Amino acid sequence: MRFRLSATCLAGAALSTALYAGILPTFHMDPGPLKVFDSYVAQFERNVSEPFHQSGKLWIDSDSKNDAFQAGKPVVEPRESNEITGGSIHHFTGAIHVKGGTIADVRRIMQDYPNYPKYFKPDVSKGSGKLEADSTPADEHFKTSLTLTQSTLWIAVTYDTVYDTHYRQIDAHRWVSKSASDSIKEWKDPKDVSRGYYPEGDDHGFLWRTNTYWYVRENNGGVDMEVDSMSVSRPAPAGFAWWGNKRTKDAVDKMLRDMKAAIEALH
Repeated sequence: MRFRLSATCLAGAALSTALYAGILPTFHMDPGPLKVFDSYVAQFERNVSEPFHQSGKLWIDSDSKNDAFQAGKPVVEPRESNEITGGSIHHFTGAIHVKGGTIADVRRIMQDYPNYPKYFKPDVSKGSGKLEADSTPADEHFKTSLTLTQSTLWIAVTYDTVYDTHYRQIDAHRWVSKSASDSIKEWKDPKDVSRGYYPEGDDHGFLWRTNTYWYVRENNGGVDMEVDSMSVSRPAPAGFAWWGNKRTKDAVDKMLRDMKAAIEALH
């Protein structure tokens, strides 16, 4: 979930330590961008989630970079990066093969929320999860809380987030998860918690909503994993157009690498 500053800004950034987002003006969120995002998510689920349930196929199966995928390297591709009225939508997808891995390994790591700071450092500093009353073995339903930090050499933003998360076993060899944000609260100053949060919808607008999907199948002596991360944020302010794309792309790449490292550590 980190991103790197573009080379054109490195000289100026080197003159100072990381600053907090408070150096930028806040932005009011209107309902319009969330409605567009909800429509985008619904279309994605029809076009990607439902077919995987039926066929078990991933986009990487027919991708030209399949050799890199089979070699255990993350392959990340852009899917959407659009300015919409009052906001912007970013979506990247990635895939990786982990030799020797199993669905049980992935499930164990993903549901081990207290250890997220170990698996996904330094982006996650705190994690917890509660199994909901309607959970079943075929549909494990969690309410999860994560403290996230997104940072560059120049700017850092810290959030307390709450997600509604479902883990579903399709069959013996396929498993999926969907995690949708319920709440994203930006700290005014994570080093001084007495200052509290910005009001949701009246913060810096770098992350208003986010959905993350994992598609996992046991295959070829290991596990194939696809992750799709999509988010809606404020319109890109002048000079910050790189934020949304880099944040989402780097998040997907890092999640894949971190999951592979965690699975390999189990073995």
